[in-house]
Amino acid sequence: MDKVQIGVVSPGPAFSATVRQAARELGLTVTVREESSPEAAVRDWEAGSRVGIVVASGGTAELLKKQLSLPVVGVEPGGLDIGEALGRAGGHGFRIVLLDRKRRPPRYDYGRISAVAGAACEVRLYGADGELDACLAELDGAVVVAVQASAAAKAAARGLCVVPVETGPEAVREALLRAADIFRARRRDVRLCQSLHAVLANAYDGIMAVEEGEVTLFNPVAEKITGLAARDVLGRAVTAVCRTNAACRALWGDGTPVADALVYLGELPLVVNRRFGPVGPDSTATLVTFQAADKIRRLEARLRQQLHQQGLVARFRFHDIVGSSAMLAETVREARKYARSEAAVLITGESGTGKELMAQSIHNESARKDGPFVAINCAALPEGLLESELFGYEEGAFTGARKGGKQGLFTLAHLGTIFLDEVGELSPGLQARLLRVLQEKEVMPVGGQRIHPVDVRVISSTNRDLAREVEEGRFRRDLFFRLNVLHLQIPPLRERLEDVPELFIHFLERLAGPDAAVRFGITPALGEELKRHLWPGNARELQGFTERYVALGEDNPVAHATFYALLAKLVPAGTAGERPLPGQVQLAIDLGPMPDMERQILTQAARLIKGNRLEMARILGISRTTLWKKLKELEIG
Repeated sequence: MDKVQIGVVSPGPAFSATVRQAARELGLTVTVREESSPEAAVRDWEAGSRVGIVVASGGTAELLKKQLSLPVVGVEPGGLDIGEALGRAGGHGFRIVLLDRKRRPPRYDYGRISAVAGAACEVRLYGADGELDACLAELDGAVVVAVQASAAAKAAARGLCVVPVETGPEAVREALLRAADIFRARRRDVRLCQSLHAVLANAYDGIMAVEEGEVTLFNPVAEKITGLAARDVLGRAVTAVCRTNAACRALWGDGTPVADALVYLGELPLVVNRRFGPVGPDSTATLVTFQAADKIRRLEARLRQQLHQQGLVARFRFHDIVGSSAMLAETVREARKYARSEAAVLITGESGTGKELMAQSIHNESARKDGPFVAINCAALPEGLLESELFGYEEGAFTGARKGGKQGLFTLAHLGTIFLDEVGELSPGLQARLLRVLQEKEVMPVGGQRIHPVDVRVISSTNRDLAREVEEGRFRRDLFFRLNVLHLQIPPLRERLEDVPELFIHFLERLAGPDAAVRFGITPALGEELKRHLWPGNARELQGFTERYVALGEDNPVAHATFYALLAKLVPAGTAGERPLPGQVQLAIDLGPMPDMERQILTQAARLIKGNRLEMARILGISRTTLWKKLKELEIG
């Protein structure tokens, strides 16, 4: 049994002995004090917190209840105690008068008690002390049986024959047990209130409760947001509080239930929820909770940061792009401008030119750099699997679906960037779904019925001519315009051959260490030899060449036999040792579609003539207008 701290105010030694005996039998700890001034004793207990509840005899208990904050339990004699006192009074042979306080409803059936005791008595009930004095003035020659100790003392002072009703052990046991139960319940209530207070005080949400039109709860966050102190609000009508405080008026609204409503307090956006709930058998309360929207955004950002730890992060930046050619510098300059925008970007270029490297760099220099970067190759997965990866799915959406469902990549990329590589490979069905996501900024998982809003920037890439795909009906025109808001063309490596030596050194040192160029004896002349090849596979082909070179090693760092042997295998037949002469252009293919051949001719001509369109038109034998139309049609800067 829990240790219970009970203080007992005793009227005398006999009562004290009865209390101590009952406490030992019940296993309770009591502190007994026999005091002429019980109020002083209990105040001493109250100040020292040595007891949690007080037990006192009837009249004293009533007095203490009016003056103290501690709970007080009165010890009332039982019917058996009154019967025993009547039996003792009958031995005197005189008229018996039973004195007791008035009670509503009556506590005892005095007639039945006297009949069982075999002692007829006259019952006199009194209220105030004045009534007791009037009763005693009429009782000369009678034996007084006094239920209350105060009445016995007054009767004895008048010289009357008094038989006091002594409180028996049963009544004392009952009072102590009742006190112990009340103490434990009160301690539970105090602990619950303390816990509730701690929860409310440390909650991140503002909380206000209104019961029967009055404010019954107002936590510190609510105080901070509204500027009102809880002591000035609690117990007041919510309508009166709202009349004088605009913040409360906005939060309370019309008092009807709402979920995730956006409310503005000046420039501070709050997410507000109001709902009804029972607080008793016949009462309901309205609970209003509210939270600053920026906290929710910060929480989302923290969750997105955890996603970064799962690999959803862009690793490359613009300074990681290797090359010093004017053409590459212009491409990077244009990409940096795009990073400042929120619009969709379409990156085009041949395979191996570094489209994802550019996409990651744009993300890392954008306002979304702290958000996730999610990349997916649209050509790597079949249509059904790609749909579930992009948009997610609900539990049971299809055979083999993960329990609990799965978030799609668009949802994972919320507040960040999604990179759709090889977007030209999307099927018509997925093109339609992607268009809706871009238009409505919301995603519905496969097999789901709930729409999830997403805030995602889309960067896509392709090595196809999407404009031609649109004209031939293989790509949706409306989706093309959605993706191609900002267009970035990455030049192939053959159009910026001056970058090849620098890229080769970069790959070599990344694979073999920072001193690899010295150990392998790489000279500027070898860099010039690399520029003889047009690198149709672009940087990816150059990286593969470097990896083979590092794996084989250089047996002769002076003659570089391994280097030249590997390079000879790259150069197409009939072009070994040859390079385009100044003023000449060389096609990567001997024959192909006319637009591809025109693009190569015009691109290389623009590089050789360095942007002088009048001279270019003269050399090519076409008018300036025709040249301008061709350059615009083929998207050549």
